[in-house]
Amino acid sequence: MGYDFGQVALSNNKRMFDVVIVGAGPAGNLAAQRLATAGRSVAVLDWRRDIGDKLCTGIIGRECKEAYPPAPEHILRATDSATVVAPSGQSFTIKKQSPQAYVVDRVAYVASFAERAMAAGAEYVLGPRVTDINVGRHNVTVTTPLNNESQTQTWKARALVLASGFGSPLVRMAGIDVSSGSAFMTGSQAEAVVDGLDTTRVYLGSKVAPGSFGWVVPISDTRALVGLVTRQKLNGHMSDFVSALRADGTVNDVVESPQRWGIPIRPLSRTYGERVIVAGDAAGLAKPTTGGGIYYALLSGEIAAKTLNEALSEDDLSARRLKKYEQAWKSKLGKELKIGYYARLMYEALGDRQIEFLLRELMSDRVRPELLDSEDVSFDWHSGFIKQALAHRTVGRALLALGPAGLHSVAGGIRSLAG
Repeated sequence: MGYDFGQVALSNNKRMFDVVIVGAGPAGNLAAQRLATAGRSVAVLDWRRDIGDKLCTGIIGRECKEAYPPAPEHILRATDSATVVAPSGQSFTIKKQSPQAYVVDRVAYVASFAERAMAAGAEYVLGPRVTDINVGRHNVTVTTPLNNESQTQTWKARALVLASGFGSPLVRMAGIDVSSGSAFMTGSQAEAVVDGLDTTRVYLGSKVAPGSFGWVVPISDTRALVGLVTRQKLNGHMSDFVSALRADGTVNDVVESPQRWGIPIRPLSRTYGERVIVAGDAAGLAKPTTGGGIYYALLSGEIAAKTLNEALSEDDLSARRLKKYEQAWKSKLGKELKIGYYARLMYEALGDRQIEFLLRELMSDRVRPELLDSEDVSFDWHSGFIKQALAHRTVGRALLALGPAGLHSVAGGIRSLAG
């Protein structure tokens, strides 16, 4: 069930906010909470009436849980293990001593940030879509339909945060170049009935998701999320995947039809402008390896709020001043995003036999203790594991020996970035 806070009707159309935020996802809500808590006047606009109602598996890592704790009732399941299914069907189980990831009720978790933002004074307007953005010398004007759409309402602010999701046309409307953010994956997910499935299962191979992976993530004793993500065009892949899972008894009936969504795998070349900051998926800040975006969205929302609060105090909302936002997120996420992107390119170049061979190597007694059991294996940060894998005497040599010539340059790029 979603959270519909209703539409806030403001009587004064000429009111000036400190910040207007478009998008009530993780990035937008956290930015609103932080800014409102700092005493800034904030309006959050979103065309969805159910805050947080966006397709997502809803898995966060241990670090995200500690930094932005979900309420206990929002945690559906703690995960300390996962089973990886190779293209041949052979299974390998990875188990840790303590939970590494948590499946959360995404709608409730994301909405909880909005609730705290409203409690701090942020005003939410749900329902109307933004139709126009005008970045002026002294303010930003955002336009939405009013009533039966024959009239419009304008929202004026000193600054604008665009957290409106991947592929949002509003980013270009605000004068930000989006050409570098065209690389993306397509995800497809459904909810299914399961019998006693107690661990997440990850499926590799071209028959499931070419160049990527599929998943079955239990969210209760009887329900699971079934999905896949790939850069290739989905052409019956989801239907075939569900059919295979039914045939082997992993899932029973599908109770919610599959839905699709886009996931960025490269950030925009520029995520700021005059009076404008772009955050979360709209900025392309998601993990290129898995497509996970909740934690990186929250981090970008945090950084956006800090940058804007300082810039508002200085009364300097120029692009030169707001560049500090991009410098800050790059310091935190830049290397991780680059290494993850190159690792994705490398994985996409592998065939099923190569994936099978590398998976057996990783799970072998001579490699597993050094890599998979290492503390560098983190749900939130992948670059440490990627670096160690490429540097490992067995895996690194095997990967370069197996791959085509292009893999050598990609691997070299990863090594140079990893340091």
